[in-house]
Amino acid sequence: MEDAYRLTVAEASRLIGEGRLTPIRLLESVLGRIEELEPRVEAWVTLDEEGARASAEALTREAEEGDLRSLVHGIPVGVKDIYFTGGLRTTMGSPIYADYVPTFDAETVRLLREAGAVIPGKTETTEFAYADPAPTRNPWNLEHTPGGSSSGSAAAVASGMCPSALGSQTGGSVIRPAAFCGVVGMKPTYDLISREGVYPLSWSLDHVGFFTRTVEDAAIMLGALTGRTFAGEIPSHEMRAPRLGLLRGFFQERAHEAVWGGLEEAVERLRDAGAYVVEAALPDSFGLVLPAHRVIFASETASIHQDLFGARREDFRPLIRGLIASGLLVPASAYLKARRFKGKFAREVGALLRDVDCLLTPASVTPALRGLESTGDASFNSPWSLCGFPSITVPSGLTAEGLPVGLQLVASPYGEGGLLGAAMWCEEVMGFPKDPMDP
Repeated sequence: MEDAYRLTVAEASRLIGEGRLTPIRLLESVLGRIEELEPRVEAWVTLDEEGARASAEALTREAEEGDLRSLVHGIPVGVKDIYFTGGLRTTMGSPIYADYVPTFDAETVRLLREAGAVIPGKTETTEFAYADPAPTRNPWNLEHTPGGSSSGSAAAVASGMCPSALGSQTGGSVIRPAAFCGVVGMKPTYDLISREGVYPLSWSLDHVGFFTRTVEDAAIMLGALTGRTFAGEIPSHEMRAPRLGLLRGFFQERAHEAVWGGLEEAVERLRDAGAYVVEAALPDSFGLVLPAHRVIFASETASIHQDLFGARREDFRPLIRGLIASGLLVPASAYLKARRFKGKFAREVGALLRDVDCLLTPASVTPALRGLESTGDASFNSPWSLCGFPSITVPSGLTAEGLPVGLQLVASPYGEGGLLGAAMWCEEVMGFPKDPMDP
């Protein structure tokens, strides 16, 4: 199966379970795809071919003996380069950590290995997971950004260099790059998945997230990271058309014409298929969401980096340097007010979700931007990072220029089963192709 890299997580898992595909053959196909595309896409910082092969061979023997650990047994999963990997270089996208090798795995990486996932390597990230771009290019058009900060993970999954990859989101770093690259991106509830061993950017805003090419795959990945069976929850929601609360106002005013036009087309298709779509009113406090997010973000980032920044300021790139410098100037009273507002906003969003299954917005302000100078605008995603509610990107179509756009669904805390069910229903209606992109 030379083209096994084209398989989704679920497809590969079924074939491995049936004995028709081995983990080592799947890995070799993925490594061949990486060798073919990496010079153009630049999605990887560090590859661990030797370690991955050793793992895949051991997992192949287990599978041949009928010992399958989980649905990700033998599945290659890329890991964003802010997740610690014991014995494997972890750079945080910074020259300061260019040669840093952790002695232990992040809890998420440990869980994936325990579940039988194979780690082929570390994917590119913006510096310290902020806004200074990584070298990665968008597989849909190499002249465009894949988004950030989980740049390499989104591009690797979109191009078939791995069927799934870990990312993280503090503002919009899972949902937006997923939209830019035409894949599924999921950001679960804030504290559903451990962040131990993930280099922090903002303690109260950082979320573990991941990328796949289908919603079913997202359910499998979430199960591997939580020990729960989310894939089993989906069928109970799959047959019922979801109730969606469409948010206009800020989102319609700020969205690029192609993005909002694509959303309206998607809404019509969802309604025609039976979805109940009602307009939901943003709370009066919404105007303070982005300023509050920024205050918390800057303050916590400054606190995390303060000592290192004082010693090696010039080794920080311009955008992260500016964020830290501004954060050092934020009064404690402003930070505490922003944290109080965070709780208030979460309550108000919770009230919006009492009458619908999910809130619906575009997944990004614009399609993928031309050039690598900016990773894009996180404004449509930061509100849900602030309140910590789970969200997901469902690819919904292409612009006239052939760039992907996506829907963003937001659900109540710990409502991942319902969110995945609604997303799968929308995915089926949208009919977006799941095949990996050939740059």
